Amino acid sequence: MKHFALLVTSALALGLNACAPAAKKPAEAPAASTAVQVCPDDGPRLPITGLCRGRAVNYFDPARFANASGDLPEGCTWVVSETTTPDPNEAILYNALSCNGKTTQLEFSAGAGSASLSWGVSGFFDDVPTQGETGSERVRLFTLEGVADAKALILEMARGTAAEQGSTPEEVVACEMRPAGEGYPSDAFVVDVNDAYKQANKLGTYDGLTDGPEAGVYAACGPYGVTDAQVFWLIRDGYAWFLDQGQDMPDFDAGSLTVFRKAADGAWAPVG
Repeated sequence: MKHFALLVTSALALGLNACAPAAKKPAEAPAASTAVQVCPDDGPRLPITGLCRGRAVNYFDPARFANASGDLPEGCTWVVSETTTPDPNEAILYNALSCNGKTTQLEFSAGAGSASLSWGVSGFFDDVPTQGETGSERVRLFTLEGVADAKALILEMARGTAAEQGSTPEEVVACEMRPAGEGYPSDAFVVDVNDAYKQANKLGTYDGLTDGPEAGVYAACGPYGVTDAQVFWLIRDGYAWFLDQGQDMPDFDAGSLTVFRKAADGAWAPVG
């Protein structure tokens, strides 16, 4: 189903196939006639799925949103955008920041060990690095096909890279997954040293919003763990998603990232 392989770790030996549940409601399929192509709100259709942009947002789970509410910069709004994957029957939809006629567009790229979503265009930032350039990647994805325990896979990757970057054995074994908390999508996780390690070493409790008593985030779990940027994991729609949204306002809402698939009748619907 997926067109890229899992990162090579011993977690690949886990053998339970995860099947995506059936979609709860069908999506409107693009029709052949020009008359039917017009959306009920006279808005445009998305180019990949053919869904009406004004209605596609109804397929998202607002409880998972992180940034799609509150104040936006002047001239900006949230609009639904989409990107394709190598599978012609799969697309990723998300809420993108659109400012003064420019809309954030993420581009999918499959690699040998994982895949990525990188900036094609930013609706808010000027002169962003684009796909293939340093700093362009916004999301890294790992397929969970054949993986019995997604959290175990993530934790193994995080601990492995932490050790490679010089974390002590005590720090590595203390790395655990926990809910990211306020300000993140409701299903977001981070990899951080556990509370017992923090208490034993007189460290503050990192909550994603404030720093510890040493005037800095205690980042001991490697590049896949907590840092002074907004980094976190999502487990949804058959993928493990690693997001690094930096320290600035994100130009897309991570909580809205949703995989859609096309059924035999041509209708597109979310897989979750």
